[in-house]
Amino acid sequence: MACAFFVVAVAGADLQASTAYVGLFADEAHSVTSVFNMGAITEFDVWVWWLPSEHGLHSTIFRLTYPPNVTPGTITLNPNSQPLIGCNDGYEPMCATFVSCQLGWVWTHRQRCYLTGYKPGDIKIGPPGVNTLEAWNCEPGYPAEPMIVISRLYVNWWWDEAEPQSWGAIKSLYR
Repeated sequence: MACAFFVVAVAGADLQASTAYVGLFADEAHSVTSVFNMGAITEFDVWVWWLPSEHGLHSTIFRLTYPPNVTPGTITLNPNSQPLIGCNDGYEPMCATFVSCQLGWVWTHRQRCYLTGYKPGDIKIGPPGVNTLEAWNCEPGYPAEPMIVISRLYVNWWWDEAEPQSWGAIKSLYR
């Protein structure tokens, strides 16, 4: 019984990743990575979500790029953060620094956008200038940490989910 408790306790522990990630999503649950034009103009939000490494997340600076049929609008900064000195109030480039170290999934910015056409494209996150995408962890001196981009936000990408099946795959559905 004690051994089973130990296994459950270890499995439930927060195992922090050794790599830091960032992604663009269309929802607060950071699960939707595409939006579609549903009429003349479609409103949607771009959420910038970060998953820190085991060293946490202190600050970020980045730039979003948009396809021609996306008009960026109002930006909301996470209320637990503030713009870095020298940034233009969270706009070009976008930046944030947290009041306390972030150790789990956290969003820095939410931007209202308007999709004005049906052409496919994507919104990308990238460096604020000629440097790499920048994020600083919570270690002493707040060293820079490389970020891996896990998702863009796709607009008007219609994937055909019906793929050809082999006869063996079809038969396996009925076994």
